[in-house]
Amino acid sequence: MMIWTKEKIEALSPEKRETLFHNARTSGTPAGQAIIDLMLEHDLLVRTGGGLPRDHPIIQEIEQIIRSDKGKQAAIKASTEGHPAMAGVDPMLSAALGSQYGGHDTTSWAGTLVAEVMAEAGYIQTRKKPMPEGSVAKTAAFFERK
Repeated sequence: MMIWTKEKIEALSPEKRETLFHNARTSGTPAGQAIIDLMLEHDLLVRTGGGLPRDHPIIQEIEQIIRSDKGKQAAIKASTEGHPAMAGVDPMLSAALGSQYGGHDTTSWAGTLVAEVMAEAGYIQTRKKPMPEGSVAKTAAFFERK
């Protein structure tokens, strides 16, 4: 069995790192957890282009916040007030994640996840709109009831 080190993981392509992470997660073993911990500690789970995969813990936390009752209500409320749905959850994400929100494609993932939640709630995307001043995300989708 291979002993994974930071250097060995760094030498892998982003695609192979993502596969290694996925396999470590699904293994459910202490060795798998050690790989996950090593990759997260050294920020080695970044995809080609700088983004994080959907199963990265930061993206998972973003999804939990957005899919929570409070997150869904905030997104819908923002839409009914004429703002992008993201305007409702952006402050929640910023408060929960601090500096981890805004880099590594996290705002893009948040937008994707908000779009899923809004579609599930019966809304359709009609256009993009600028986010309110002070938001981490700069533009986001605007949704209207079907």
